[in-house]
Amino acid sequence: MDTLVKYEDIVELMSKAPDFGQIPGAYAVARIGDEPSDCMQRSYRPAQTEGMAIMLVLSGSVDIEVNMTDYHIGSDSLLIVPPRTLVQVHSNEDTENAAELYMLFMSPNFLHEININYAALSMPVPFEKPSPVRPLKPEQTVLMSRYFRLLTEVTRNQANLRLDTNIASSLVSAMIYQVAQFCYKELADNSPRAETAGNRPSNYVNEFIRLLQLHYMNERSVTFYADKLFISPKYLSLLVKKATGRSASRWIDDRVVMEARNLLRYSGKNIQQVAYMLNFSNQSAFGKYFKHLTGMSPTEYQKG
Repeated sequence: MDTLVKYEDIVELMSKAPDFGQIPGAYAVARIGDEPSDCMQRSYRPAQTEGMAIMLVLSGSVDIEVNMTDYHIGSDSLLIVPPRTLVQVHSNEDTENAAELYMLFMSPNFLHEININYAALSMPVPFEKPSPVRPLKPEQTVLMSRYFRLLTEVTRNQANLRLDTNIASSLVSAMIYQVAQFCYKELADNSPRAETAGNRPSNYVNEFIRLLQLHYMNERSVTFYADKLFISPKYLSLLVKKATGRSASRWIDDRVVMEARNLLRYSGKNIQQVAYMLNFSNQSAFGKYFKHLTGMSPTEYQKG
C-alpha cells in the first residue's frame, strides 16, 4: 500500500537545505544549491504527499517518478505535484550535474487559503496526457525565481500569522496565474488560426482546443465551437476524433469535469456556487452531469 507522507515530514526533510524558511502549518520553501544535499540525494519509496509541491529547477537535473512515470527534469523546468500524487525521488549520484532548485511545499490548509479566480484561469490542455513538468524559457525561469524569493522573504519577516499567510497566498495565486499566462502565450504562438492557414484539418483541431480554453466555463455544446470555425458539428467531431482519439464532446466534458474537480476540492466554494460558475442552470443539473461523468456526486467527491 502506498504511504501517505505528512506535511510535517516533508518540511522536516526540506529543513536540511542551507537556505530554508517556513510559515508553520502553511508552507515551506527552500533553495537547494548545486552542492550535494540530503534533500535530493536520497531515494525514497513511492509515496503520496499530503500537500502540494512546486519545484523550479534552475540548473542541473533531477530524476523523479510521478504517478509511475519517470521524468528527467533538466534546467529551466517547473514541476507541479498536486496533493496525493504518487511520487518517488531517485538518488542522484552525478554530483557534477546536481540540481540547483527552489522547492515550495504547501499544506492542505494553506491551499484552501489561496484565492484563485477560476473564471479567469483556464490552463491549456494538450492532446496527450498532461505532464507535471513544464519547460521554461530562461527569462521565464528568472521571473518564477522572483516569486520563490518573495515567498522566502515572507518567512524571514514574520510578524502576524494571519497577515503573513494572506501575503503568501496572494503570491502563490500570482505564481499560478503567471504559469497560466506562459501556457496561453505558447498556445497563441504555436496554434495557427484556421481562417488564415489554409483551413487544414489540423488547424481546425488546434483552433478548437484554443477556443475550448476560452469558453469551456460557459459553453458545452459542440455546435457552439463548430459555428466559431464555420464548419458543421459532425465534421468538427470527425476531425477531433481522428487527431486526438477523443471526440469533441469528450474534450469538452473532460475539461469541464477537470475544472469542477478543482473548484470542489480547492476553491472553498459550495456546490451551488460551483454550478453557477460553470454555467449550469441549477445545482441538480450540475450534480447529474458530474455524477454521470465521474461516478460520484459532487458532495461525495468534495468529502473524499
